[in-house]
Amino acid sequence: MKEILRFLREARVGYLFFTSLIIIGIGFGAFEIIHQTLLTETSSETMQWLYFSRGVIVALVLMLWAAWTVYNYREYYEDRLEATKLRYSDIIEHSADAIITIDNERVITSWNQGAEEMLGWERDEIIGKPISYIVPDELIAMQELECIEFGLKYKGHVRNYETERLTQNGEKKLVNLTESFIRNKDGEIVGRSQILRDLTDIKMREEQIQQSERLATVGHMAAGVAHEVGNPLTAISSLVQVCQRKTDDDFLQDQLKKVREHIQRINKIVRDLVDFSRPSSMQAENVQINEEIQSAVGLLKHDARCRNVNFEMNLEDNLPPITCVPDQIHQVLVNLFLNAVDAMEGISEPVVTITTIREEQHIKLKVADVGKGITEEDQSRIFEPFFTTKEVGSGTGLGLSVSHGIISKMDGSIWVESEPGEGATFIIELPIKN
Repeated sequence: MKEILRFLREARVGYLFFTSLIIIGIGFGAFEIIHQTLLTETSSETMQWLYFSRGVIVALVLMLWAAWTVYNYREYYEDRLEATKLRYSDIIEHSADAIITIDNERVITSWNQGAEEMLGWERDEIIGKPISYIVPDELIAMQELECIEFGLKYKGHVRNYETERLTQNGEKKLVNLTESFIRNKDGEIVGRSQILRDLTDIKMREEQIQQSERLATVGHMAAGVAHEVGNPLTAISSLVQVCQRKTDDDFLQDQLKKVREHIQRINKIVRDLVDFSRPSSMQAENVQINEEIQSAVGLLKHDARCRNVNFEMNLEDNLPPITCVPDQIHQVLVNLFLNAVDAMEGISEPVVTITTIREEQHIKLKVADVGKGITEEDQSRIFEPFFTTKEVGSGTGLGLSVSHGIISKMDGSIWVESEPGEGATFIIELPIKN
């Protein structure tokens, strides 16, 4: 009943009824006027013929009126239907999510722009391929498609299912899958629709939040460790110096010297812990990055580890200043340069190439070495606190983590590009601020 009332309302049946009454009234009224004015002496047989003609003419007029009205309404609703199709087509086509339809044989029948951007295939390349074409082999072996089909038949849909899909270049992309049936007007299942939402950025933000929480926890622990270790260490160092002054024995002097060297190494670890855990309270100011680079390189040339290292500097002239704490950016530069030197241990001609260039509203700094390079697995962890690729005892694993924190506070970014056996390049991008 509701559908009938809706149809009558949309079809404007009242309008049609009253216009039909008006046409009938005009038709019959016109004939009556003609009869009263012109045909008063007409015979009864003629009048019967006229009455019949009047009915036929009014009926023809009504039929023409109805046909014209139906034609106009049909055109109107066809235009509305076409506009609705275009609207929903635009929504589907320009959705950021990948929207895919497949038939009952699980062959891809449509592929929107979001799918092109997410997975890389143009629609002409992928339409007609089975949906398994974009599913990783291990998931096919685990019968994922069959599990999805079971969920569809059991609940009528599958929602928020985390899985992976293959991109055109063979990479796996983490996605959220929603799948449901497509039915025709008779209720028969004619296919399925899939909506894929890219979870890469979401997962990355979640990992960043977790990493920040871990760093905060480690920072508190580091501050406590530095405090507890620092005080006894100062006392031990003082006692060693007293012992060195009190003895002339060469053997003891040599052993005490080694003790002091180890104390200095522990002191460095404590300083790194303090730098990692304590935010800087120093004032930021405008700094010329090229001058800081030259200062850091000049300082390192007096370090025994850097005496045979060739520092090549390709510094762009007239770079605008960056806003930072000078001591902090100096600390970052020295750390990157020393890491590059350490990575080239055992190489006959070690070279550190330092490059600065301006790119729009950023200054990019590159520090490249010719060392053994960094594996892809290590690259993903290189900025984690206490992670190091150096031998045990050769590093604390805090230098790059501290540097990452400093650069992040400057609204900049730092990352590494490397291939094993081909050296590594650390890249810093810093904003130019007015």
